[in-house]
Amino acid sequence: MSDESVDDGVVPPPASVPVGSGPARGRRFRGAMVASAVAGLVVGSGAVALAWNLSGPDDDPAFTLVGKAFIEGGLGATGSCSGSHEFSDVDKGALVTVYDSAGRVVATGSLGSGAYDDSSACVFPIAVRGVPGGSASYSVQVGWHGKKRITHEQARTGGLVVKLG
Repeated sequence: MSDESVDDGVVPPPASVPVGSGPARGRRFRGAMVASAVAGLVVGSGAVALAWNLSGPDDDPAFTLVGKAFIEGGLGATGSCSGSHEFSDVDKGALVTVYDSAGRVVATGSLGSGAYDDSSACVFPIAVRGVPGGSASYSVQVGWHGKKRITHEQARTGGLVVKLG
């Protein structure tokens, strides 16, 4: 027997490697990965730019709308108070909804605790955080009662006064 027929479990090396396999395929894969990364970067940048444009101008940032809601009270009333009868929904925690000039809801908050003032009116503090700037005017609704329209300036400077009764 010749030495050539003896197989010691050793695999002989391939005769030759086909041209164009191996490294070229790896370069194509890396090229596809780079192209995907660049496309993702472009799409992501576009999404961020769109979000910035839709969020409004930087020179009119969000603010806290501050004001008061009043319900006329009885003479000589003192201490804490809450609404009754047609104003039974007006109490601490009642929903306060803020609309922009286009009528879209832009922020919500709630009433603080009611207390009688010097003229015996039941007064509730209003503070709604995160009201976006940029609207010429706003409307504010306390509970299910009608909306009170205010200017941008009134909204920013605490000029909101809602008389409910």
